[in-house]
Amino acid sequence: METSPSDEVLCPTCGHGNMAGADVCEDCGQSIVADAVIPAEGDSTPLTQPLLRLIPRQPETVERGASLAEAIALLKGRNVGCVLVTGHGGELAGIFTERDVLYRVAGLIENLESVPVESLMTPQPTALKPSDPVSRALHLMAIHGFRHLPLVDDDGCPVGIVSLRDIILFMEENFSRPEAD
Repeated sequence: METSPSDEVLCPTCGHGNMAGADVCEDCGQSIVADAVIPAEGDSTPLTQPLLRLIPRQPETVERGASLAEAIALLKGRNVGCVLVTGHGGELAGIFTERDVLYRVAGLIENLESVPVESLMTPQPTALKPSDPVSRALHLMAIHGFRHLPLVDDDGCPVGIVSLRDIILFMEENFSRPEAD
């Protein structure tokens, strides 16, 4: 028996469409029935802090029609692990990473000027808002193997980028070590 889109329940964590009546997401294994636990007033941990506390870097961006040569030059010139690809209105359209260069470009494509980055980007990447908690970013990175997460504003335009390294450094600074006896 097939389900229609109206019978699907979207996972609040990953957005996967699940069959109505399911308790756990088929894709990421998270509960799709229980509401997220919201910390009580004044009861916050570093992982419940907004991503804005990580002081996200400004993202490097190129438009959809930019060539692979432009995108790779930006990766290399700015020493970053990804470039966000934007549409004509500045909205996030995709992400192009150093892994894409290694696995989809190196040794396979000779004329980098003739291939648009749009043809090799990951379209419609998962993105968060700067107000989302650090724990949400960490969870998505763990479940999907992301190393970078774009941050977007209410219009879907990139405003920052968070890397796994940023989260690890934040955790290192904010979790105290037990003192030795």
